[in-house]
Amino acid sequence: MADLPHIILPRAEAELPRRRHGYGRVPQRDYRQHGTELQQQVDEVLQAFRAARPPGGLNPNLILRVQLNHDSIVDERTWEACGLTLLSVDQDKTLVLFSSDEQLREFQRRLREYREGPQADDRRNAPYAQIFASIDSIGNVRPEDKIGRLLRATGVEGVNDLDLGRQYVVDLELWDFGTNAANREKVDQVETFIRARRAEATDRYVGESLVLIRVRATGDLVRELLGLDSVAQLDLPPQPSLAVAEILRMGVPNFPPVPEPDANVPPIAILDSGIASAHPLLAPAVGEATAVPLALGDGADDHGHGTLVGGIALYGDIEACVDARNFVPTLRLYSARVLNEHCRFDDGALITTQMRDAIRYFRETYRCRVFNLSLGDPNLPYRGGKVSPWASILDTLSRELNILIVVSAGNFSYRPRHDEPVDANVTRYPRYLLDDEAKIIEPATGATVLTIGSLSHSARLPAGLGARDVALRPISREGEPSPFTRSGPGLAESIKPELCEFGGNRAYDGRLAAVRDLNEMSLVSMNREYLIRLFAPAVGTSYSSARVAHAAARLYEAFPEASANLIRALLVSSASVPIPSADVLTPLGEEAVLRVCGYGRPNFDRARFSDNNRVALYNDTQIGFDNFHVYQIPIPHSFFEVRQSRRIEVSLAFDPPVRHSRFDYLGATMSFRVFRGKRLNEVVEACQHYARNEDPPDGLASTKWDCKMKPTPTIREGGTLQKATITMRRSPGAEWGDTYYLVIRCEKKWARPEHAPQRYAVVVVMEQDADVNIYEQVTQRIRAVARARVR
Repeated sequence: MADLPHIILPRAEAELPRRRHGYGRVPQRDYRQHGTELQQQVDEVLQAFRAARPPGGLNPNLILRVQLNHDSIVDERTWEACGLTLLSVDQDKTLVLFSSDEQLREFQRRLREYREGPQADDRRNAPYAQIFASIDSIGNVRPEDKIGRLLRATGVEGVNDLDLGRQYVVDLELWDFGTNAANREKVDQVETFIRARRAEATDRYVGESLVLIRVRATGDLVRELLGLDSVAQLDLPPQPSLAVAEILRMGVPNFPPVPEPDANVPPIAILDSGIASAHPLLAPAVGEATAVPLALGDGADDHGHGTLVGGIALYGDIEACVDARNFVPTLRLYSARVLNEHCRFDDGALITTQMRDAIRYFRETYRCRVFNLSLGDPNLPYRGGKVSPWASILDTLSRELNILIVVSAGNFSYRPRHDEPVDANVTRYPRYLLDDEAKIIEPATGATVLTIGSLSHSARLPAGLGARDVALRPISREGEPSPFTRSGPGLAESIKPELCEFGGNRAYDGRLAAVRDLNEMSLVSMNREYLIRLFAPAVGTSYSSARVAHAAARLYEAFPEASANLIRALLVSSASVPIPSADVLTPLGEEAVLRVCGYGRPNFDRARFSDNNRVALYNDTQIGFDNFHVYQIPIPHSFFEVRQSRRIEVSLAFDPPVRHSRFDYLGATMSFRVFRGKRLNEVVEACQHYARNEDPPDGLASTKWDCKMKPTPTIREGGTLQKATITMRRSPGAEWGDTYYLVIRCEKKWARPEHAPQRYAVVVVMEQDADVNIYEQVTQRIRAVARARVR
């Protein structure tokens, strides 16, 4: 990475009143032609299915492979209404679906109606156009579609990549055929097939809906297994890891002394159960550990949670420090104990008082600007309405003190209902993360606090045990949502959590019918009882939020004068949703990814630096209520000349006044649009027309000029932290010009004059997949704009 400094985003010299109204599709298809093509493909699938002769007496199963248009998403309920069960989806929108109806009657009935076109004169679209116009093609499932991620990681992308003479140990997952008896019958059939080929089925697990076989076979049989329609997935077993166990055995002699951090490093404060401030890996960096109120004691940690959180908040990635055999603090750590010996809040003080007193103390005394709060009430999942006073005081302090408060989304312990299979922890994952019971908990609902969900960093099992027992399974895979993380949305359907980070994983033990915490799937941090053991395992959103808080505090090294809004905007501008998370969540609906992962996992280096082919421009400023700001986005010439994919991302953060007593919680709202193909004076003129409730000139509000961004305004604009992306897969037309215009608007709700002006920060990222230096191109364009202003 080139480690280039970010660039100031140039703003047009105009501040304009806003309009009193806001700004303001399935692929277009020939329904007869497209419907006929889809019907022919369905006929071919059914013909192949009827002609199939499964080996060894196995009964056939009707499985479809559906390719969606790259811009389309069809949710699971729509497929179910068509008589199909969505089994999987991958990054390129390839879906695998199962039908128990071997005639596809309901699916074909709807397809006929679509092919016949609109049924009434007043209808523009054919029936069921939303689903069928979204489908590019329908075909059979290919063997390579069943290859699991671990096997792919070894270079096996297709059956021809298998070493036919090599001995493999694989886990075979079969489709759920509805009943335990049917599943056992299918397992018996497959095992008979395996033994007939002189291979070995070493273990089986037949739950109520989870069906697995551990197989030892040569590559030629693995190829045959991939061809069985009863096989859902074939993969290598989860591999054991000794890393955590080794770390837990390490002591002080394994590491050099920890140096005291420099005097000018940024501070970070945690509000938790206290901290073991004498821990040898923490002590040199601990500034002050106190209790709020003082009646709680001296700030010592009687529980251990605060010490775990504090270690990660200080160092970020503990495992990386262990690997380097070196702990060098880049922050100064402060701790406020806010829980008593029973891990409850003080009975004599309001929680709002505790939060206010602790945060104000560290802000005013030590100039702390990042606070981590890994606490929440599991009895308060957010289900709409007003946020809690706890969340409200955090939002208020965020604005008043210009600080960033990082809050964990909360941990969810899923317990299958009486009418669900006992192994639903595996079979319903990740669907149950969207249940009402799994919503974020207070105070994660706060509008300006930064709420963090959790990702699994490991799916490894204990050595020995994991290799023998096929029924011991990681619930999630690396890069997927942790099985305990909570989901949004938040207030006003805002995107919550906004970010996610590694927080650990859990395993399901089919033989015990229980969820287990394993060291191999845990993060590690500092142990409160450090004389016995330096490190302890840690699993939960508490630790994912501490990792983000660590990154946020370190950003102040590069941006010492930044507002909390800019730090939030930089973090979200750097974030991306891991592909495994997108793969498992996308089938659950268009907004599932945003509800669980938010904008994704932040990348500190991308938040801190630009690169040759990725340039970030920012502005940290303020705006009057009911006003516009217009920014110029210089488009690099390589966007027009080089054909690789390119993106423009806009991230906006603001901190409005809030009022707990009002249902309309935010005193002001903000939003943005990106326009193209117009000159600056036309954009400014259009804003003036908007302010007078007049139609803008030249149709500027039409989608032709208003760039299509994802997520859409209706999805992103409920929150105080927003991000949207323009993705260009083809070179932009010359008619759009080489300068786009970003329009930021601020709308007053109930805010009073004394609340003005409204602070905000905006970050625009331009990125091109091609290896071209757009950083230099953008820099030259901005210098040219500056010279023109001087003249």
